[in-house]
Amino acid sequence: MYASIADMTSRFGEAEMIRFSVAGGEIPEEILPARIEGALTDASHLIDSYLGRRYRTPIASPTPELVRAACVLARFDLAHGVEREPTEQMRLARKDVIAWLERLADGGAVLEGADSTATVATKARWHDRQPAFVTPPNGGL
Repeated sequence: MYASIADMTSRFGEAEMIRFSVAGGEIPEEILPARIEGALTDASHLIDSYLGRRYRTPIASPTPELVRAACVLARFDLAHGVEREPTEQMRLARKDVIAWLERLADGGAVLEGADSTATVATKARWHDRQPAFVTPPNGGL
């Protein structure tokens, strides 16, 4: 995972993480980690689906930008619950993160310190392959 519950708590506060620990119903007295960890795992997989187009994933040493992205994505998912929806601020933050991930995937932005050697190896190249079918010189089959 690119972020932890501690990262989420530091960024969004303990009260919000306690509230997001459950989808609905009675609010617990402390953070229940299972739901938050699930959202962080989902966020990390989503990030990898973008980064995998240009970088080796998972990124071994997540940058602060990756940690922030994982937190924003997880928070958006956690905000869905019984009688609860993400705020406009959460929607816009998620939209910004997805746009940044798209730029990283397309080469419009660079993730410093990440190994981008996977870029060439993952692309198919038609010019190094022998043709599957070749017409004989006499034109016959």
